[in-house]
Amino acid sequence: MDMGNFRWRGCGVFVVVLALAGCGDRGDTMRSDEPSSDSVAWDSSIPSTTPPPGGGEQVGDGDLPYGLARCGGFELIKADPAFYRDEPVYVGNEMPIDDVRAWAVDQPGYGDIWVDRDHRGWIAVGFRSDAAERQTELEAEFPGVGVVAVQVEHGQDELSELQRDVFAVMQANGMDPNGSASVPSGQVSVYVGVLDETTLEPLAEFAGRPVCFDGVDPADAVIDGPQPTSGDGWRLLAAERTGDSYRTGAATTEDQYAALWTQSGVTAARPPVDFDNEIVIWFGAVYGSGCEIRMDDVIIDLDRAIVHGNFVVPGNPGSCNSDANSQAYLVAVDRARLPQGPFAIQLGATDPPAGVPEERTLVAVDLSASGSTATDDQIGTDPALVDAVDEGYVIAAGGIVEPGYPASYRLDLDCEFEVIGLINGIVWSANTPRISSPPNPAWTDASDADGKLLVEILLTEDPPGLTLTANGHTESYSPAPRDATSNCP
Repeated sequence: MDMGNFRWRGCGVFVVVLALAGCGDRGDTMRSDEPSSDSVAWDSSIPSTTPPPGGGEQVGDGDLPYGLARCGGFELIKADPAFYRDEPVYVGNEMPIDDVRAWAVDQPGYGDIWVDRDHRGWIAVGFRSDAAERQTELEAEFPGVGVVAVQVEHGQDELSELQRDVFAVMQANGMDPNGSASVPSGQVSVYVGVLDETTLEPLAEFAGRPVCFDGVDPADAVIDGPQPTSGDGWRLLAAERTGDSYRTGAATTEDQYAALWTQSGVTAARPPVDFDNEIVIWFGAVYGSGCEIRMDDVIIDLDRAIVHGNFVVPGNPGSCNSDANSQAYLVAVDRARLPQGPFAIQLGATDPPAGVPEERTLVAVDLSASGSTATDDQIGTDPALVDAVDEGYVIAAGGIVEPGYPASYRLDLDCEFEVIGLINGIVWSANTPRISSPPNPAWTDASDADGKLLVEILLTEDPPGLTLTANGHTESYSPAPRDATSNCP
């Protein structure tokens, strides 16, 4: 697990979640008491072709030891396609879910209620039986409302009871219960850490039942152990829970080394460094309590001219507390291992998250030669990341926009943007036909050399609409037909 799993800072709030694999959170603006329509589905349709490791008894037909089912490849339970219409369209939380819930809970076979963002934000009501009859009643009770009756096999009470049974077995065997019961996906999903026979043996009794298990494959599991003190081309100078997070830095002289040590917040004495043959790098990493990290290696990517850490979480936890704590690592790196020419330093292999440009440090000169140095002005933050921060919150296709609050959207003027999206789960069609042949001169003039344009995007709920505005020109959009697609991300 690298630092790509630890992008916790966003919109001024720390968020720490290691999601169950196969669970695609699109950031829907659903109420917190509604089950997610993005739940992981239980899929036991693929039979096991090999016996479990160690010869454990094959009980179910899943592909894990004992025939347990692996989470992944979810498919939300849908209503009869004939129940859906093109209208209404809900872009936020304006659907009358509370009114529908108050009626539905007293109906025979009621299972649960949720918002289906894949069907224009409609309300889905799960029933254990007679969904067609319930649909007729819903249409009569709530004329004009986007609501469908969905036939489900398991209700919330049944799945919650099953979840409690699974959690009880986990607790009795020293495991940390972690998972959810989801009517829209028809199963209970559970995170168990490592998907090996030893871990899963106590849970074998749940094979063949609507439970799926998520975790790390044994080959990818992080083994507990001490912090390594050296690796190929690097040695550890200090590791201490202190300083700033999402930061990096470098030192090529004794004076820079002293300043970097102070900046990192480390309180231990500074070990000696041979600056003829080494430079010093600081990684200001971040972790959530309960998910303490370990730096297993320093990666030198010559092709990308990037030096970054390989941070792992021993114990393979499924979730972390929503705090963000600092961990400073200072290492001496052999000059002979560095990229030749300018290079960058960052925490992980992926780009720093928006809002923290200080994570990436650019070194503007070649430090691979013995005794070479960089001035303080040649070691600093990547200006391109600073410029990106100035653009504010930029969404892309598949993103979510809070209705009534403008955001930024990057538009490619070379594509046919009469139809764009998905935005809030909806494809949007321009109210003015053929607006891209050619684009309005105001937009063309404001675009960059690659034909890209940063526009202001604004959603409205009543009526549902979307506008894109840039350089004094606005184009308006309405929800496209349900089967519409967009080639303009």
